[in-house]
Amino acid sequence: MDDQQFKGEIPAINGMERTSNLMAYVERKLFTLNTGHCITAYLGCLAGYRTIREAIGDPVIRTDVMQAMMESGEVLIQRYGFDRDAHYAYIDKIIERFANPYLIDEVSRVGREPIRKLGKNDRLIRPLLGTIEYGTANDALLKGIAAALKYKNATDPQATELQDYLQQHGVTKTLAHYCGLAETSKEAQSIESIYSQL
Repeated sequence: MDDQQFKGEIPAINGMERTSNLMAYVERKLFTLNTGHCITAYLGCLAGYRTIREAIGDPVIRTDVMQAMMESGEVLIQRYGFDRDAHYAYIDKIIERFANPYLIDEVSRVGREPIRKLGKNDRLIRPLLGTIEYGTANDALLKGIAAALKYKNATDPQATELQDYLQQHGVTKTLAHYCGLAETSKEAQSIESIYSQL
């Protein structure tokens, strides 16, 4: 809860965490849960899984997703001063949520609208830009972005548009057009290389 928004004395509510920087927690959710969720979906689609639970049950995907969330988490730790151990516990909690047998979430739903999710201020590119800013690791995020470029879904207009653009222009031009990454950047070159291997 944003403790700057209360009038009068702040009530003591069990489970409520007070903060004077609510945006840090908004970003923590977007660039941890949402980042991990969509990377699970894109890698899961490539591996032929139907649900997030099936995808995160694959040890290779689980490792990649966990690593991507730690990479985006390092940016949040650097930027906002989150406690590292507490943030890693938050990542573990999210991974377990993805594996919850009572939550049936299809990879095709989570992966929908890849162009929006590849936007420079959204869940894939924004954390990547943070790793560039802080000089931290980003291999798993790069793999997640490459997997997003592979997402195919004939019922999703954005997926169709993205695949059409990729066929006409190639990976680095697509990254420049939709993500704002310079074609000649090290990151765009790495994504192109991973894309060709996926």
